[in-house]
Amino acid sequence: MNVWDYLVVLITSLLVLLFFMYMFWRVTATRDRERPAEIFTLVRCGDGTEKKRRYQEGDYVGKQTAECEGGVIIGIFKEAPLQT
Repeated sequence: MNVWDYLVVLITSLLVLLFFMYMFWRVTATRDRERPAEIFTLVRCGDGTEKKRRYQEGDYVGKQTAECEGGVIIGIFKEAPLQT
């Protein structure tokens, strides 16, 4: 191989390295702006009303709660905040 071949390989390697560095920077820049999703529990009371509250350790679907009369957990879900 002559000098020009080495130069082409060197320039190509540097371009690939710069591309991967740019992609890594983009991923880390957007990761800082993301907010984690919050976990909520949906409780149905004995009178048919539903309440949404933050998840508490030990919650599961079908569990009886004392938040309202005849309260039963009917769902647990994540809710992501809106991105602005």
